[in-house]
Amino acid sequence: MASIYENLQNDRQYSASTGLNKAKFDELYQQFKCHYIPKKVNIMTGQLPRFYDSREALFFVLYYLKVYPTLQVYGLTFGISDFSASDNYDYIIPYLKITLKENSSFINRIFENQSCFEKAFENVGDIYIDGTEIGIERSKDKQVQKDSYSGKKNSIPLFCL
Repeated sequence: MASIYENLQNDRQYSASTGLNKAKFDELYQQFKCHYIPKKVNIMTGQLPRFYDSREALFFVLYYLKVYPTLQVYGLTFGISDFSASDNYDYIIPYLKITLKENSSFINRIFENQSCFEKAFENVGDIYIDGTEIGIERSKDKQVQKDSYSGKKNSIPLFCL
């Protein structure tokens, strides 16, 4: 049951796979481990659950959020089935949400106006926005269709998560 987690060695690899450098990952981990409760040991086999290690559990969820692989690739990457990948993600993500709610330094802000935005980023040179585009199906309802149509021929807008 090997996973890519075991191969992490430097900041560049942490950033590429989670969006956080090792120091930021460690900072988030210190809070995450206080909340995370691994699944119980399998009483039939005595085996520990796959993500018993809270550090790997955090990496597992952050990897999905950063890379957004298919479930088949996600499972393959961590040495588990696609069903198990989905099941474990659904189990672990609430713990990350609890952790992020308590740690405001990891939460994105919505700014009231341009000056508030500029003040928050006055010492920042470049800003990169990472998002995932998802196409939407054209509705049969005329009003919904009108609201979501981009005006371009044969084009339906993509929403950003």
